Amino acid sequence: MKKPRPTSFFDVYAHEYDFLTDAAGREATHRKEVQAIIEAFRPRSVLDAGCATGLTARLFAENRIATVGLDRSKAILDIARSKHNKYNTILRFIVGDFEKLPQALHGQFDLVVCLANSIAGVGTIGGLRRSLENFHRALKPGGWLVLQLLNYSAIREGEVLPIRATEHKGIVYERFSERKGRRLFLYVTRLDTRAKPPGLEVFRHEFDNFSPAEVSRGLRRAGFGHLRRYGDLYLREKFAKLSRDLVITARRAPR
Repeated sequence: MKKPRPTSFFDVYAHEYDFLTDAAGREATHRKEVQAIIEAFRPRSVLDAGCATGLTARLFAENRIATVGLDRSKAILDIARSKHNKYNTILRFIVGDFEKLPQALHGQFDLVVCLANSIAGVGTIGGLRRSLENFHRALKPGGWLVLQLLNYSAIREGEVLPIRATEHKGIVYERFSERKGRRLFLYVTRLDTRAKPPGLEVFRHEFDNFSPAEVSRGLRRAGFGHLRRYGDLYLREKFAKLSRDLVITARRAPR
């Protein structure tokens, strides 16, 4: 019997996703990161895989780049569409999984970005490999992939690693992770201080750990070349063993 899917914060509280992740507070910095990616690859079309409520996708669209945002959560995409409908001539959102990318998206993009550890949502090494193969198919010949994920190799066994704490109108959100062998557990807490007594909810998400070597092997197996590893989205900081993030750029071969 198939195990039921654990309850996800991102499904239950999709309308609070931007407060959890402090989207407004990080927009200025992320705008600079997106601009650095645009300057590096000069895309005319972009697939934002794991777009959530559409911040990254909208920043590409603001630069008059035809953009498609892809996410598995219909609730999240409903919010993205309502937030960014002024860009609907150049920006659209599609429900879908990385592992089962719609065939209509094959060969359509100069650039695929999968940021903010979204790739962890596939859960397993097999899911990672299928996703990278689909990102390769989505690219035009000569197109580029930018993949950002947590550097799990820098997280010690059993270590509880704080990620971020935010607050909005009396609701406090916390995210932290814990590594156990090959598995990484992401915890999200939601404390509603307006309730009497305060209401506390805890959500747990579980993933495989993808090491830098495993990701690189998956990219080469999918057909990518020209792999480069960085520690930031500005593509300036060289990746190191203790870097918080792993950012890999890879290219689909030209014809």
